Amino acid sequence: MASSSTDLKPESSTSPEQEHSGGFRTVRSLILCGASVRSLAQSAIAAGLRPLCVDFFEDADLTHMLGGGRGRFVGRIRTFADLPVVVRKIRSNIPLLWAGGLENHTAVLREIMAHRPVIGPDPKIVDLLRQPRNFAGWLSQSGLNVPCLASPDNANADCLWLRKPNSGSGGLGIRPVQPMNAQPDRIQQKTTSEEFLQEYIDGVPMSAVFFADHLGLSLLGTSIQLVGWPSLGASDFLFCGNVGPISPGEDVTRQLILAAESLVHHTGLKGVFGVDFVLRQGEAWFIEVNPRLTASHMLYENPASHSREERSLVTRHLAAFGWRSADSTARRRQRTRSAGENEVRVQARLILWADQDVQFTDSLCPSSHTKWTFADTPQPGSAIPAGSPLCSVHVTAGSQDELLNHIHDIHAPPLDGQQFCWPEISQQLRLLLERFYRNCQRSPKTSDQTVSS
Repeated sequence: MASSSTDLKPESSTSPEQEHSGGFRTVRSLILCGASVRSLAQSAIAAGLRPLCVDFFEDADLTHMLGGGRGRFVGRIRTFADLPVVVRKIRSNIPLLWAGGLENHTAVLREIMAHRPVIGPDPKIVDLLRQPRNFAGWLSQSGLNVPCLASPDNANADCLWLRKPNSGSGGLGIRPVQPMNAQPDRIQQKTTSEEFLQEYIDGVPMSAVFFADHLGLSLLGTSIQLVGWPSLGASDFLFCGNVGPISPGEDVTRQLILAAESLVHHTGLKGVFGVDFVLRQGEAWFIEVNPRLTASHMLYENPASHSREERSLVTRHLAAFGWRSADSTARRRQRTRSAGENEVRVQARLILWADQDVQFTDSLCPSSHTKWTFADTPQPGSAIPAGSPLCSVHVTAGSQDELLNHIHDIHAPPLDGQQFCWPEISQQLRLLLERFYRNCQRSPKTSDQTVSS
């Protein structure tokens, strides 16, 4: 894409990219980097920012969105180790906001921080949070449920275990552990120093999104996670999307807030962040924390809420670290809503995975329907290897039943030979929602146990 003289080196002492106003640093351009930043770029543009994007995919709808001077795609990377070199050509006074995947690469964040402002938790905080024993220890001290952790030498063979990579994200690399046939009291000795064992908790996988700043902590919402659905082309524990917002009830909400308060207390975590948990019989079992803007942020940027600028979670994340859009003052005056915006109450982001090698020969046209649309679409000519994400489908509705009907009625063409059965996906989601509501209730054995906040 064409370069812009406003964000490339050399720097100018009169650059308008950063100003100071009312204790906040104001910014017009912002580097976004992560595994995929399409949805974050959309949020940033809504907040009046000009995003400069770096990710693994360079999706066609992302580059289209950035057209007309709204932003720029800076470079596609193969690993996060490439990131410092790619962003080095951008003026060092333009801050960088990091997203999915970079929580596992704090050395890269430290390298970038030596040359430009980085918006997000300090790498020392991230390292603390991403150590499973820290996370489990802090929450268990607060009386909350966490899965057991173990090594192959001390793992109880009667327990169901998952082998998880220390630097994993999106469910990649997670697989179940089987006992050794010759030694039923021992676990297969295939775990490396880059992995750990975590107890498998059977229930409904969910995520919660929080916001913390100097004024306190708030729960922005919760959603159901879709994990390893063959109907979406996925396997094992691959992340297939979210459905929400959806409330697990007062008891579980109290547990969620207590967990987030514990994490903030022990580390000073702030900004927008996510916590993954499993809902089981009215109890939350906490799995991990994602100390960053999460993939589910779009579910809470609902057209039913306030102005476009205020809906953007990018705006809230910036504010927690002392930044705001230079255009925010003007946008606060724009509170008009288009007809029908208030009808959106629940959303689904369904990630489609390639179960075979796919060669995209043409562009994937956006849907003409207002109820659903393709997103994160590959560039024409892209080769998508089996086991990689193809694209996503975004569905909006006024109710859960309406959402299920919209998914059932999707008539999308085969994606270069890979067919998805939307009535089957709708029925699978209906069953998951039924399971969710059953698990919102405590079992008789646990009904007399409460978690105090």
